[in-house]
Amino acid sequence: MNITRSMNTYDIEDLYPLCHTDQQLRLPVSMSYGGLLGVDASLAQLVITWAKTQEKSTLHLYSDTAGALEHVSQLARTAAGLAALVMSSHIESETHDPIGRRAALGEIRPLIDAMFEGDLKHTSSGKGARPRMINLFCINYAQREYIKPFYHWEQEPKVHEWPTFSTLIEDLSLLMHTRHERDALMRRGLPALGTVLEELLANADEHASIDLEGNKYKKGLRGMTVKASRINKTDISDYAHTEPEFARFVIKHMVKNIDALDFLEISIIDSGPGLARRWLSIKEGKPLETLERLSLEDELQATLDCFKKHVTTKPSKESGMGLHNAVQAFNKLQAYVRLRTGRLCLSQTFQGHAGEVDYHPKEWSGDGKLATAEGTVFTICIPVN
Repeated sequence: MNITRSMNTYDIEDLYPLCHTDQQLRLPVSMSYGGLLGVDASLAQLVITWAKTQEKSTLHLYSDTAGALEHVSQLARTAAGLAALVMSSHIESETHDPIGRRAALGEIRPLIDAMFEGDLKHTSSGKGARPRMINLFCINYAQREYIKPFYHWEQEPKVHEWPTFSTLIEDLSLLMHTRHERDALMRRGLPALGTVLEELLANADEHASIDLEGNKYKKGLRGMTVKASRINKTDISDYAHTEPEFARFVIKHMVKNIDALDFLEISIIDSGPGLARRWLSIKEGKPLETLERLSLEDELQATLDCFKKHVTTKPSKESGMGLHNAVQAFNKLQAYVRLRTGRLCLSQTFQGHAGEVDYHPKEWSGDGKLATAEGTVFTICIPVN
């Protein structure tokens, strides 16, 4: 399965059937971001699905043997590349020479250390004074799995509460945005993202770490990618027929006499079983190993149930507010949110209405049914104006 630099989210969806037939995967070290939103996260989820589907999954590098480790260090700075390096069973050079996993993962140790310490600038991909993308991920069974930006330690690692995540978001914005852009984001309510990150990363902590029988996954990752993005008005017209909801969102927030919208894109990614399988397994008291015998309507209802008030899969969350709190923060931020889990792709534009709001997303399935994706990806878009 070959990934090209110019793929968009629709091209990525078309590749899902190959996850079951192709043992080899080739990834570029960067994407040209041909899609409107969430290309990096969508590609990472495809890679996760491929690695969990194939018993012998081989990452085939675009590099000769001599330059393989340098190539690995570049690849790891993308969410998809890191997922492939962590979750594939074999790595080989362009000439099919095997690259030892220990050597490859040792090569990315400085990156993992930067994530652990919260050295944000050194987790970024690309060059320049202001990084356009910053990645923070936890890797199952890594010596430094519980990274400081996400966890604090008492007797065991615990996900931070929302004030710490609000500070993290402000620090990220300080690196990625000009003062004018940062002030605009603060006026829009940027600190409210702290609640979002607490809830979504707490879910990812459980979903990506432990399988449906309560055993920790041997391979897995969870975390987020944050990107400063821009969409031109001409691009919106090209995609309006496939993503009308997002097109309306962009047009609404586009400043008069300016032909582009700058926005902050945050994706929370985990390699777990997905929302519906997790929820139904807990509800039924036994693991739901596949979605195949479940109707799409039942899967949708199970997914929506996860967002209801006083509903939780985490016994430590006594209030049971869970993802309901995240929805309220989405509303405050007037964000556009996309969720890809199982056989569903759901999106909603939040309008900033007074009072509590419910999660009532619209479904997208392209020209037909979506293939089953492993893991869960939330992509959040917040305008910078």
